[in-house]
Amino acid sequence: MKKTLTILSMAAFVSAASLTWAHGGATGIVKERMELMMVIGKNMKGIAAMVKGEAAFDAKTVEKSAMVISDHAMKINGMFPKGSLDKPTEALPAIWEDWERFSKLSDNLVSEAKTLAEAAASGEKRAVMVQFAKTGKVCSACHTDFRVKKN
Repeated sequence: MKKTLTILSMAAFVSAASLTWAHGGATGIVKERMELMMVIGKNMKGIAAMVKGEAAFDAKTVEKSAMVISDHAMKINGMFPKGSLDKPTEALPAIWEDWERFSKLSDNLVSEAKTLAEAAASGEKRAVMVQFAKTGKVCSACHTDFRVKKN
């Protein structure tokens, strides 16, 4: 579990850092979705720090961050109109080739993030840790199949 959480928090950090760099020259819907994903990554990173013990655990902050993730995840499908591959996008054509799976993953992120918010509302750190790992797996699955691989 600890290894999974470390990997997920590292992925959230790398994702947020790379999106910041990748925004150079992005315009229109590509820029909008990069910014949306950066907000999701920033909130995942903040929760990861608490789950890993690098920051004090604050259930209210986790709950708020999880709701931000959920609210932003609700917008994902609308941020990927067919063929929006303008550079510097990190989106792969596979998104539109398997829209059903991509769409399901974004819907799952909404659901898992809401469940994370509920776990945080309980105040139980262990429940948050377990649900954070589930939420992170959705992010990871989407990044693995639908985003340009990082070197």
